[in-house]
Amino acid sequence: MLDLGGPPRPWPPALVRRFGAAHDRALARADCWSTPPAQGDPELLERLAELFGAPPERTVVTGGVRQFAGSWAGRTRTALVERPGFADIGPVLAGASEVGALAWEDLPGAARGHQEPVTVWVTSPYRNPDGRSLDAAGRLALAELAAEGHQVVVNQVYRWFAPLEEPPDGCWGVTSLAKLCGGGSRLGWATLPDPSAALPTLRAAGPATTWQRAWAGFLDRSALTSLVRSCVEPTLEARRLFTERLGELLGWEFTGGGMSLLLSWRGATEERVLAELAGLDLAVGPGSAFDAPPGSVRLAFSGVDAREAVRAADRVARLAARTAGALAPAR
Repeated sequence: MLDLGGPPRPWPPALVRRFGAAHDRALARADCWSTPPAQGDPELLERLAELFGAPPERTVVTGGVRQFAGSWAGRTRTALVERPGFADIGPVLAGASEVGALAWEDLPGAARGHQEPVTVWVTSPYRNPDGRSLDAAGRLALAELAAEGHQVVVNQVYRWFAPLEEPPDGCWGVTSLAKLCGGGSRLGWATLPDPSAALPTLRAAGPATTWQRAWAGFLDRSALTSLVRSCVEPTLEARRLFTERLGELLGWEFTGGGMSLLLSWRGATEERVLAELAGLDLAVGPGSAFDAPPGSVRLAFSGVDAREAVRAADRVARLAARTAGALAPAR
């Protein structure tokens, strides 16, 4: 079975040992179980500034994007989230807000249809599942919403797969190490539009002091370079070879980038598409997990190497040939 469901790539053994040593050093400190400062441990904030350009005065450490969303819930009475997108975000925000899911193009008009500020949540660059990124017009539209008083959050969790870009003017940025280091890393940060924008609930969203210090002691430019080479570059190469092979075989064209893409089978149920691909020994993700249209499946490339990506493309091409053109890249 070729796994296109998106498991994280394993770390090189040297990095595993390096992290273990950093964690041991953090535990050996007398104040290792002290409550972390509300904005985050100063050592970690300094490291985030050094490596990722996160301004310390405008950065709040969180446990990840879901944890940020949980702390954010209720900041506005209405939240508008992207469709497709990570389907867990809507229910998290719905704990304290009325939530609507819309295509990117429909978000500005919907936000302006409310008489009070709303939350607008999008993911860029290379959002999961379709690999789409905001273009210049989309960035401008979000900046205009922020200037009008709406609370715009840009989830940049896939930033590791794209050239660095700042959130649009006036927008919050939120990211984590999950797509670089693995979903269990449970460390992220939010960048505020200005230092006064943080709420007390957001300032309490960070992980334990020891965990923050372990990451601060582990991360440097050499560790980051190793993670990118081991976990990011092979994923990008696998996606590239997969899409190029299907272009050769079927003439398919894919937009976007990053670690994932979306296929859609017109007229079929999601269950059928999953079963047909499983019959070809391909494991993929259900489109419903990303609020994608019926008959959609998400393919992610962090679980295959270059040769396996080409084999996977050959199997998808065989299935597409049987569907008389109904199976194709989602648009």
